[in-house]
Amino acid sequence: MGEINDGLERALRTRPLPGSVTARLGFLLRLEKGSTKRLAGVLGVSQRTVQRWVTPGPGRRPPGAVQRRVIEDVVRARWQPRIRERLRVRAEERGLSVHARARFGFASAAGSSDDPAGG
Repeated sequence: MGEINDGLERALRTRPLPGSVTARLGFLLRLEKGSTKRLAGVLGVSQRTVQRWVTPGPGRRPPGAVQRRVIEDVVRARWQPRIRERLRVRAEERGLSVHARARFGFASAAGSSDDPAGG
């Protein structure tokens, strides 16, 4: 079910997500009106950690792999909310059709009722 939801989310987006971690943090910081304290609460880290991530320069400390995943998930959840809602409402009004194709194969003993070669 996760793949279907991911596919629907990709179809509803009009612009790609910010690519780099720095751009994603900048986006989240703008949403929180520049408050590193509120952003830290959203990401589940300390305020000082967020300050280290967003500080430019040679002493900048990038987030680890787990934190990058959390940042990506938060950005994905908050990216273009009005456009997603408008497209979702339109899809609900018109209906949503999903085309899927599947192939089921199996092997059975020769002569059984499930034998594809036999009748």
